[in-house]
Amino acid sequence: MKSEHIITVLILLTVGIVFYIGYWLYSHYEYISETVEVGFQGEARDNPLLAAERLLERMGTTAKTVHALPNVKDDLGSQDTLVLLQYGTFFSDDQTQQLFHWLDDGGHLIMSSDTLHDVVGKTTKTNLDPLLKKLRVYRHQNGLDKDKIAQAPPTQFVWAQYRLQVAFNPDYYLEPSYYDPVKEISDKHGIHFLFYYYGNGIISVLSDLVFIENGQIGEHDHAQFLWHLVHFERPAARVWLLRTQAKVEGDGTGTPFEKIPPLWTLLWTTMWTVIISAAILLLFWLWTASRRFGSLLPTPPRARRRLLEHIEASGHFLWRQEQAHTLLHGARQALLKRLESVHPDWTHLSHAELSQRLAQVCELPADEIEEALNPHQSPLAKRGKVPGQGRISEMAFTRSLQIMTQIRKTL
Repeated sequence: MKSEHIITVLILLTVGIVFYIGYWLYSHYEYISETVEVGFQGEARDNPLLAAERLLERMGTTAKTVHALPNVKDDLGSQDTLVLLQYGTFFSDDQTQQLFHWLDDGGHLIMSSDTLHDVVGKTTKTNLDPLLKKLRVYRHQNGLDKDKIAQAPPTQFVWAQYRLQVAFNPDYYLEPSYYDPVKEISDKHGIHFLFYYYGNGIISVLSDLVFIENGQIGEHDHAQFLWHLVHFERPAARVWLLRTQAKVEGDGTGTPFEKIPPLWTLLWTTMWTVIISAAILLLFWLWTASRRFGSLLPTPPRARRRLLEHIEASGHFLWRQEQAHTLLHGARQALLKRLESVHPDWTHLSHAELSQRLAQVCELPADEIEEALNPHQSPLAKRGKVPGQGRISEMAFTRSLQIMTQIRKTL
């Protein structure tokens, strides 16, 4: 009974503690919703002109975002509008001439450039934009800091009887040096828009085109200004949005390409969890690999081979080389040396007499003893072959060694 009371008290105490902690958390904390900026997702993350393209399509104008210059002869029509949203526009000489012909036929080109000039019109870039070079339009920089750029008010102007506000970058401005523009937009920071006629076509040059990107087109009157701009002077049949950046080669020429971030940036952006997990696993593996359980095993000593093993290996080698007569000769010499030390008077006997004496002592056939001790009486010699030439059978070789071994043991 006493143990049951203790268990009941412990349960009640635990429940009371849990309720107290819950009440304390409820009275001291509350849920708060927080908005986290994650940026654009999906197609909008890869295409900064997606919002502008959707806007034009909903307003009834065919629009298409491309990564390279469309085929001027087959794709671009005389009533089309081409927007070059790229920082550093470089085309081949053939593409440049085609653009000039397209403009002369009635096309509308909207563009900006990243080529900066100093106060006297000089620049360090050798591959200038041929379009702006022909118009003698220079782009300068005011040198404003980030705070002044962020606090600068939007540029106010009247366009087609509409009073619009567009947030041009106040750090950049344009300067015409030869041809007078038909129309311009400026503020206290400088000129941000220049409009020219070129043959039957028109060219609109802006200090920057950031205001038509996804993150800016919804602010101020950016969307309305883009609509009026692409349909300026005449309605556009189609609008091409070119957002490919240019790659400058070593010879000063450039080719359009889609700027791709480095591989490590792509991997970190899309697989940062995998990279962190792999790094942690690698650290654990290195840590475990650097640790040892128990002492090191001693290096086993190098075993020395017995002399008998070397002798046996030499015998096998001579047998494979068909040198059995060499082995038999060595065995005979060892037996004769043993016989000389035991029965020195027998060494003067003939082979037949010696075989008879040994046959009596060892109880072996005399003819077999004579054949084993006398190589001229071997099976090879009887067949007319010289000893040492040809291959001795294993049975004859073994029998000869057995006889000589038994004689040595008997002596």
